[in-house]
Amino acid sequence: MSRAEVLRTLVRRELGESLRSRWFVTYSAVFLAGAVALTLFGLSGSQVYGYRGFAKLMAGLVHLALLFVPLMALFPATAAIAGERETGSLEYLVSQPISFGELFWGKWLGVSLAVSLSLSLGFGFAGAVAVSGGTPWQLVALLLALTLLLAQAFVAIGLLCSALARSRARATSAGLILWIIAVGLGTLGLMGLVLHWGLPRFIVTIWAFANPVEAFRLGVIASLDSDGSLLGPVGGAWVTTLGAGWMIALCLVTLLLWTILPTVLAWWRFRRPQPRSPL
Repeated sequence: MSRAEVLRTLVRRELGESLRSRWFVTYSAVFLAGAVALTLFGLSGSQVYGYRGFAKLMAGLVHLALLFVPLMALFPATAAIAGERETGSLEYLVSQPISFGELFWGKWLGVSLAVSLSLSLGFGFAGAVAVSGGTPWQLVALLLALTLLLAQAFVAIGLLCSALARSRARATSAGLILWIIAVGLGTLGLMGLVLHWGLPRFIVTIWAFANPVEAFRLGVIASLDSDGSLLGPVGGAWVTTLGAGWMIALCLVTLLLWTILPTVLAWWRFRRPQPRSPL
């Protein structure tokens, strides 16, 4: 069997396991149901508001993604390595004539494909309806790209937790804690801490673009509202200073970095000998 065939086999195996995961199926079904419901709302709203009805559809779908997409990505990713280690199947796999690279990248590709397929199904349905109603396809494509990047960022975070943890439960718990921190400490939450503790205000700006969830939210709102009025005074100042285009580009770079860096760290940890893990 060639190296390419080995990698395809590993990708299919991980893709199948991700698609059969109970939590993944649950969150995917909820996201798809929400997309269908929002599409029906957009269709009815378009009769009253015209194009703005479909704009509300896309905004609602993105806010749904903000909640469910990280969870859809985390659950299969945190189980990818730690779950195999917990059951003992990881030792069996590495004893086969396959390399660490083939095993790791097969898992990464399998989980990434599963999440991307699920999101493309729900988002693609709603996006197609929105485009048929007059929404620019470039806007729909940009929102889909931001959503997929958010998913890949949390796939990378989940894989890093999975590579560090000794069990699936610990990997999942670590991933959920990071998700709660990212969601809970949004711009408004951090502004409250800055005002309460008297921290420098530039921390809000740094955190907004360093936090993958907040970067996703800012990129989406800047895409839908180029003058920044929906971003509040702080976000409006960013749009005035940077411009909507540069602000979206910065958010995309943030999500790309959150995809690349944790993946590289997870790969570095996975290929090392497995001493006692901090998790």
